[in-house]
Amino acid sequence: MNLRTMMLAAALLVATSALAADEAPIGVWRHKVDVSVNLLQSNYSDNWNGGDKGSVVWSGVIDANLEKQFSESMNWRNTLNLAYGQTHSQERDGSGNLYWKRPDKTTDNVEFESLLRWTTGGGWDPFVAFGFKSLFEDLTADPNRPLTLNPLEFKESVGISRQLIATDKRSLLVRLGAAFSQNSRKYYPNAAPDDATETVTSTEAAAEMITEYKVAALDGRVDWASKLTLSLPLDYSGKSVFEDDMVPDGSLPDDIADYTTAMDVDFDNTFTTHVTKVISVVFAVRWVYDKYDNTVKPVVDDSGALTNADLVSRAIRKAGQFKQTMALGIGYSF
Repeated sequence: MNLRTMMLAAALLVATSALAADEAPIGVWRHKVDVSVNLLQSNYSDNWNGGDKGSVVWSGVIDANLEKQFSESMNWRNTLNLAYGQTHSQERDGSGNLYWKRPDKTTDNVEFESLLRWTTGGGWDPFVAFGFKSLFEDLTADPNRPLTLNPLEFKESVGISRQLIATDKRSLLVRLGAAFSQNSRKYYPNAAPDDATETVTSTEAAAEMITEYKVAALDGRVDWASKLTLSLPLDYSGKSVFEDDMVPDGSLPDDIADYTTAMDVDFDNTFTTHVTKVISVVFAVRWVYDKYDNTVKPVVDDSGALTNADLVSRAIRKAGQFKQTMALGIGYSF
């Protein structure tokens, strides 16, 4: 049994578990907004003993959830995540003097989803959803020439869902369906200082399964939010370019076209410990397997040569990607 089959089997087992769900209050908007700012700062004079260098690390995060059970048969939920952070650090020049480098980006996310479910009471409920994802600053093409709000990913999905748990302290929602994505990405076709950009669009159709779990433990002092997304692309508009239009030159894998339809996995977990009403510790772990980033569509000229070869090479990620962050900061929930 391969990894894909094992993950699907485990996810389906969770989805079909017989767990009772409590009824959400009808006609009441339920909302939660978490705003947090994390900051770590240090600074040293040029003659500081030990040669230490100063730094400023900061990040800001907004997590918002707005949900309403309009009637016994209709539920509407909207979620928003905005995150951005930078690291500013000092370096020494040839004379030993300290100077501040250009800041490096550490956190960046723009994500919105609107989910409408028809709660029929039969267990599995039809749903439609609309999603949007982007970055405040895209440094993929050139770190010295950031692109604002790039790429743009729009996704519409339809299928069936099941609310396995729905209480004030716990929630478990499973969705199975089809997702249709439209991607738009800007890139620099020419080297600096030319700032002219070109835009490439692509489309994708995929089978998708999403499992979301949230729990408030220890009398609300600890929150855990987990989201597992399994996506199997069935059709990608850039695949035919790799197969038919591109002339291989040995710089890319021969089977790169198959990368575009490999299963994608995104497993995101966030643990939040509320020390006081305004001070919290956030521990986040995310594992992503995306063999090829389908927002990067290959572009070829009349001879079949890639014109965005560097971007295509960076879009190949044969191994899983891992991200872990921990921060102590000031936040507020309302």
